[in-house]
Amino acid sequence: MADWIRRAFTAAGLTQIPPGSCLHALQSRFGGTVMLCIDVSGSMHGAPVLEAVRGARQFVAEAVAAHYSVGVMLWNTDVVALAEPSADGSAASQLLGTVTGAYGGNNLLPPLNRCHQILDGYSGDRVVAIFGDGDLTPKGPVLAKVGHMKAENIRFVTRGLGPLAAREFALVSSEDPSAVEVRQVENLAAGIASMAASLTKARNRPS
Repeated sequence: MADWIRRAFTAAGLTQIPPGSCLHALQSRFGGTVMLCIDVSGSMHGAPVLEAVRGARQFVAEAVAAHYSVGVMLWNTDVVALAEPSADGSAASQLLGTVTGAYGGNNLLPPLNRCHQILDGYSGDRVVAIFGDGDLTPKGPVLAKVGHMKAENIRFVTRGLGPLAAREFALVSSEDPSAVEVRQVENLAAGIASMAASLTKARNRPS
């Protein structure tokens, strides 16, 4: 009765077949989309921004491994540079390779508005991962915007360099506030990379 199971079947390997039209839907179901936003304001110049980029590179690699399309945004008072989400993270990695310094003040509202526009085009788990070393300028409008995005099931994962930034960015995070603080520059790369763990944690959490 079961002889048919043992028959030898031959076909082209799966890796030889171009992805079908359902690939994006499957990735959205089992993965998601994340925008990683890195503060490149003037206070980040020098070692801090270089360490942030090092951590961001690892974040991108881990997000791709978890089946997330990943994009990167560099921000200060506006969107400085943007790599929109891609399944292989190549655009994000390419953008991170261009970062050599940091300048300007900070205003989180324009970056959040742009993230919202981008994530509106995706389904599945949608995440904004933000790193900053300052406050939530302008605080009232930023918190209102975050509330609006969370109401649309967009999650936030944050890291702040030092106690002040940690207190501010903990107000935005959808995760445990105790995980937000990065205490010193030497821990910055590991702190930013650690945000990637929140992607799969949320997906594996019992409903």
